[in-house]
Amino acid sequence: MISSVSKGVIKAGLTEGSYYANKYIGAKRLDPNNLYGIESPLLKEAMKYIGVDYSSNGKTPEEGFNSARFVQYVFEQALHLKVPGNSSEQWSLGEDILKENLQPGDVLFFKNADTGNITTTAFYVGKGRMIYSSSTKGITIIEFKDSSYWNSRFYGAKRITEVRDIDREDPLISEALKYIGAPYLESGKTPSGFDCSGFTKYVYEKALGIYLPGAPEQQWKLGTPVKKEDIEVGDLVFFENTHRPGISHVGIYAGNNQMIHASRTGSAEVRINYLSYNFYTEKFAGIRRVKNLTIPKDIPVVKEAIDLLNVPYKSGGTSPEGFDTSGFVQYVYKQIGMDLPRYGKNMLQEGTEVKEEDLQPGDIVFFKSSSIIPAIYVGNGQIAVVSRTEGVRITNYKVSSYWNPIYYSARRLNVEG
Repeated sequence: MISSVSKGVIKAGLTEGSYYANKYIGAKRLDPNNLYGIESPLLKEAMKYIGVDYSSNGKTPEEGFNSARFVQYVFEQALHLKVPGNSSEQWSLGEDILKENLQPGDVLFFKNADTGNITTTAFYVGKGRMIYSSSTKGITIIEFKDSSYWNSRFYGAKRITEVRDIDREDPLISEALKYIGAPYLESGKTPSGFDCSGFTKYVYEKALGIYLPGAPEQQWKLGTPVKKEDIEVGDLVFFENTHRPGISHVGIYAGNNQMIHASRTGSAEVRINYLSYNFYTEKFAGIRRVKNLTIPKDIPVVKEAIDLLNVPYKSGGTSPEGFDTSGFVQYVYKQIGMDLPRYGKNMLQEGTEVKEEDLQPGDIVFFKSSSIIPAIYVGNGQIAVVSRTEGVRITNYKVSSYWNPIYYSARRLNVEG
């Protein structure tokens, strides 16, 4: 069968001496399931969905796909690789490929011409063509090589053969993963609901016994600044001007350009995101290493104080049933064989005065409000102190807007043992 210019579709013979026999060049047998002769398993899978509708949120052929979700779905079906469902996060994966070295199955990335953000991903089919989910046509194959529209937006290409996982063996990450899917809750500090800094605080305390303050801008002031190229698993990554000015979001670096964090956007839960996500690259503020902020429990006074964490506040309390501020300090020192006066103003007369810059774990620090409030210094700017609302707790007075301004004095006692 052939389409003739003059007669339309006709049946023509290839007998010797006929018009078409004299012009015959050769023949190809096409596989109806693989009309493009494609070898790439990714493309074989992608071709199955030509004509599937576009959807901004869909994740299956029945729901439809956007461009990134389409790429995600094909990788899962063809290679059992779990790639993220966002174009800018997908950019973190694989090997950079120059345009002239493209092979079928490579992933193409395109940007928004105004913002420069990655917005679209596609599979390279070969011969200048690509397959992607178009907002107007659904899954379709188009020419891009000679397209001024697509070339002006071309961001780069990747060859993705593996997806490297986060460091699940690290004790901090192992602890963080327990709470994947926990809901986001403003000011939340427990698995029933976390905000971003409540999550980092909770995980560090459970995994490493490190007590972080409760706000991202306070955590930002701790530890050691780290360059991007030196980032390690467990470092805190910070972002600014997200939902409010200044440092406003924090997560835990989990390895391979990914972080675990309590996100207030999207599904509003604890989840894993790539740092290449457009939003986080725009809002990135810096990195802090805080794993060294451990509490020296080998010091008897410090150990006794830590053992009493979460004992409730009680007015006039001097026992583990409940403490007031001075009752707590008096009790702790009593456990190591040292008697102190009942109230903070009298404790100020004990031992020798210590400059703030010379503080050591086990020293008594004093704060002046309507009365003299004693606390036990446990290192790295942290004190064990009694809060009316939380009982015995660890707080970093150096970064606290309440405690730092009312710092008053410190004393060192001659403690044996």
